[in-house]
Amino acid sequence: PGKPLRRVVEAGVLHSMILWGPPGSGKTTLARIVAGHLGAHFLSLSAVFSGVKEIRAAVDEARRVRTGQGQATVLFVDEVHRFNKAQQDGFLPYVEDGTLTFIGATTENPAFALNNALLSRARVYVLKPLADQDLVAILRRALADPERGLGSRQLTAGDAELLGLARGADGDARRALNLLEVAAGLVGDDHSLTPDIVATVLTGSYRRFDRQGD
Repeated sequence: PGKPLRRVVEAGVLHSMILWGPPGSGKTTLARIVAGHLGAHFLSLSAVFSGVKEIRAAVDEARRVRTGQGQATVLFVDEVHRFNKAQQDGFLPYVEDGTLTFIGATTENPAFALNNALLSRARVYVLKPLADQDLVAILRRALADPERGLGSRQLTAGDAELLGLARGADGDARRALNLLEVAAGLVGDDHSLTPDIVATVLTGSYRRFDRQGD
């Protein structure tokens, strides 16, 4: 609350942005929240699997939506640093003429990984690894969700066990949920997550370091 991104969304202002943060920090989720809160059409691409063809198709769809429904489009590009200079430049005309709003997600420092032309048209927001208590809240939400597999197993877990999984996730929500799912497969007939199960799941767990990062 009170931070720039939150204030922009609450004000109903849609602008292009770069979300820079470690894996599992909520970049994709934030992009969907922004688009949903502002009533925009949401398109998603991964720079790992997409190229100029997919970019053009997204632009064409954004034009159809704007013409037919009068609705703005958010184009979310995951791992945007994987695009080369020409591909990154390909977004610029459509960002400038309002065809789409660009939201890129990257784990790399944008100052080095992205073109200056793209950076000059998008605001950069830096995301931090999630705190342990944030991850515990996410794990508890997963346990309580009746539409998910974990909820249907009626898995029970204490604060200490969930905190252990959270610490092992190293700020990564996706990793925390994966650890919980592995742990759920090891519980006994009482469906209870024990300290021994947590220790087993976390065997070989590691901290993340990036020799090219900050």
